[in-house]
Formats: sequence, C-alpha cells, structure tokens
Amino acid sequence: MSNVVRLDPVEVGSGYRFDADEILEGAKGKGMKTLAVIGELPDGTTWVSGTANAGETLILMERAKRVICFGEE
Repeated sequence: MSNVVRLDPVEVGSGYRFDADEILEGAKGKGMKTLAVIGELPDGTTWVSGTANAGETLILMERAKRVICFGEE
C-alpha cells in the first residue's frame, strides 16, 4: 500500500513546484521493490530511470495514474 497525498495545485499557487531533491530524499529507505523516476530537465528533455524493465515500469506508471487521478489503490 502506498500513501499518496492528492494535491490540488490551486492550493499552493499557480506555477509552484516542490523541490525535486527533497522528494527524492523522502523516497530513500522506503524499501521499494520497483522504482521509476520520471522528470523533465530544464531544456524540456524527459529523463527516465528505474529498477525494472520497460513492461514492469509501464505497469507501475498505469497504477500510479489511477492513484493520482482517482485516489484508487
């Protein structure tokens, strides 16, 4: 089970971004069996890294979409 807190960006202001380094620090030591890190670099390039193969990563991303969009586990 994951603990995902739904965030409505209107609550923190337009254009607000959380610090990426703080988010990554908070993820350390959680004992994750599968991990995918997806980000956008300043030049607009998508950066992806993870612990699983492409298929497992896509499954994890689809599960994450359901949590983010619908609050489902």
